[in-house]
Amino acid sequence: MIFDRIFFLFIFLLFIPLAIYLPNPGGIGLALPFNLLVYGGGALLMGICWRATPLRRVVITPTCRAIIAVCLLLVLPVIFTRPEWQSTAIWRLAGLCAGAAFYFTWLQVRMTARQRHAVLYVILSAAAVQALIVLLQLFAPAIAQSWIPSGNPRAFGMFQQPNVLASFIATGLALAQAAFVLPGFHLLNPRAECWRRRALAVVLLLLPMVLVWVQSRTGWLAGALVLGLFVLCFCRRYPQVIAIASLLMAGGTLVGVLVLWWGSELGGALRYASHAGSNHARYTMLRDTLAMIAEKPLLGWGYGGFEYSFQHFRINQTPPTAVTEIARHPHNELLLWWVEGGVVALLGMLLLVWAGIKLLARARWHDKRTFACGKASAGEALALCVALLPITLHSQTEYPFYLSALHWLVFLLLLAMLDRLVGPRLGAGCGLKPWRLPMLALSLAALFVMATGFYSARVLTQAERGGLQDMRQVEALPGWASWMHDDRLQFDRQLAGLLAFNRTRDEQRLETYAQWAQRYLNHRIDKNVYANLLVILYQQQQYVRADELRYEAALLFPHDRRFARSTF
Repeated sequence: MIFDRIFFLFIFLLFIPLAIYLPNPGGIGLALPFNLLVYGGGALLMGICWRATPLRRVVITPTCRAIIAVCLLLVLPVIFTRPEWQSTAIWRLAGLCAGAAFYFTWLQVRMTARQRHAVLYVILSAAAVQALIVLLQLFAPAIAQSWIPSGNPRAFGMFQQPNVLASFIATGLALAQAAFVLPGFHLLNPRAECWRRRALAVVLLLLPMVLVWVQSRTGWLAGALVLGLFVLCFCRRYPQVIAIASLLMAGGTLVGVLVLWWGSELGGALRYASHAGSNHARYTMLRDTLAMIAEKPLLGWGYGGFEYSFQHFRINQTPPTAVTEIARHPHNELLLWWVEGGVVALLGMLLLVWAGIKLLARARWHDKRTFACGKASAGEALALCVALLPITLHSQTEYPFYLSALHWLVFLLLLAMLDRLVGPRLGAGCGLKPWRLPMLALSLAALFVMATGFYSARVLTQAERGGLQDMRQVEALPGWASWMHDDRLQFDRQLAGLLAFNRTRDEQRLETYAQWAQRYLNHRIDKNVYANLLVILYQQQQYVRADELRYEAALLFPHDRRFARSTF
């Protein structure tokens, strides 16, 4: 493919959602309109790429081949999952396969060094914009609240979660160091080069400062590793410029620490956030997840059922584990696939890790050769490896790919650019023509799904913000527009029916809600659904079933007084 202005324009459009706040109910994945916009931009980018594809040879690398094999392996365990969990499982697998298709598309894009740098500058600019939003949230909260309403005292940019913001900032920091240190990024025009270096110096001061204020331990670790690895890889070749970059980052970090300390002492906007409770929660989650794996190591507990299985595993232990939060993810991507998919999913993840290690080795060998030849691209491969590190690290301590579609697409963009740069080409015997129509069709289908999902999510959000008093627009949604949010749609309908019971006293509404709630609690854990169902069951004099549910709910929500025996 030829990388021209059209591709660059659509890469830019991919990042436009970073400046747009849309009201949402929270959650993860496609429940967030931000993710729907980003995935829609990714689908649009894929379509434009394949529409403008010259009919050259297809590019398939060893890493690409390994990713395809991993996708096939990870799909297999869905056969054994429970029917009520299959919807969640299929959506996650669809995201995995769509990501592989996006990666394969970007692998075909032919770019010069300057065009590759332009893509990296776009990602860096997006990180800088998030840093400026953080400054507003911390030091001009009135302006920030008018743009991005939030009750969270911590800064989170547009991502709605500080740790997600931190890994994105750390990725931008790696790209800023690469652009500042490596001579291949230099501009020929001396005046333009002078302004470029000044801008990068400001960014190298600003991003570490903001990273300190976001107060994410994963972000702090990623920032330290980014700096340390750049020093380790390039200090011998570019000692002066590495020293300048390190001093700028150290200066930004020092200012950030001093302002954070003074803010805590003086009661200002910045206060240190304790992580003591988080430490204990992460430890118990890791311990219980490993215990689940030990109990069902071969087939796993079933795709899509971690939320249900994990909580019930905890309360069924002897003695029951104290539940401090309702976890939907074990905060480690490798463990999620392993605990749900068993040994087959573990093999898939280990194959992915092995492919990553081999790609890193190729990057090191490529840079060694390019430095020896004096090529302008020398050092870029290792720099891309370092830029991939923050999001990779974050995926082993949380779940950034579900909280932010942008993290998923940026990770795939950087990975494909690295693979294209260093990977041997294995697909020399096959042309791109057979791929064009299927990939175009896939891109258009994905764009349609994201557009309809965005529309139906907006309708549901408006109804929820209105207290579910007016459900006419929700009921008017056609099936093809609402199927993506079917679980949320049914939840809103049943809750609206329960509210209507207060006016109509129609007992059938209670029975409908009770039947739906018992199905819902087979795959989701929701304290309000438990509480409503208990009231209905006691009213219907189903005391045995109600007592079982009350005992279960009391273990899941030990601090909720609604589930105390004296309440009913």
